[in-house]
Amino acid sequence: MKSSRPKVSELNVCGWQAVSALFARHPQEILRLFFDPPTGKRVGEMCSYLAGKKKVYRQVPPAELEKVAGTVHHGGIVAVIVARPLQRVTRDVLAGWARERAPLLLLDRVSNANNLGAVVRTAAYFGVKAIVIPDAPGQALPSEAAYRVAEGGMEFVEFYRVPSLSDFCVELRRSHYLLGTSLRGTQLSPREVQDRGLPRLPALVLGNEEKGISPAVAAACDRLVKIPGANTIESLNVAAAAAVLCWEFFGAPR
Repeated sequence: MKSSRPKVSELNVCGWQAVSALFARHPQEILRLFFDPPTGKRVGEMCSYLAGKKKVYRQVPPAELEKVAGTVHHGGIVAVIVARPLQRVTRDVLAGWARERAPLLLLDRVSNANNLGAVVRTAAYFGVKAIVIPDAPGQALPSEAAYRVAEGGMEFVEFYRVPSLSDFCVELRRSHYLLGTSLRGTQLSPREVQDRGLPRLPALVLGNEEKGISPAVAAACDRLVKIPGANTIESLNVAAAAAVLCWEFFGAPR
């Protein structure tokens, strides 16, 4: 007789920074823990906790750890967790963001997992607690590579998925001022950045690495902006653009 339980999708969290942040914030999510001999000297607290919960932890040779991780980029430690579900944006969620004056990042079909991880690391650094992505082909999801590159940032940021990002932008404009990145955008003036004189809370919209934000999403933004540069190359990497704009709009008051 077949089990009626849904299949659980597991995910490997690799690297000391990612695993230590996971243990500090959500230790109950760790199902199994594997580490190499050098890292074994640092995991006493983790092992004590897992032993108390009757969960598996094991020191293994480097070759075996590579097999467990599925990559050579394991950083000496691998924690196995159940992949977290993406959240839904409800009216209560929207009301909470407005009430808390929450900074938001919207990603339109950002496809590279490493870029997604770098964006998450930036978001966590600047206190952005929510990232919204569309249910669209090619959109990168929180994966093992993204967790590794985020260096623990995944423990501070929640992902929300919406059916249509352009429709969501129209709704979000009631509480947030949407700034979309585009090569066709206008450059931000020093006064705008200094005063942050926006009519509503800022939300940043970043697009696909090759095509940028879609026409429908661009049309739903309040304004399209371009980061000023030396005009030597066309644009910044999406993760670098996220860092610049998060600093400008979500960094410490100046």
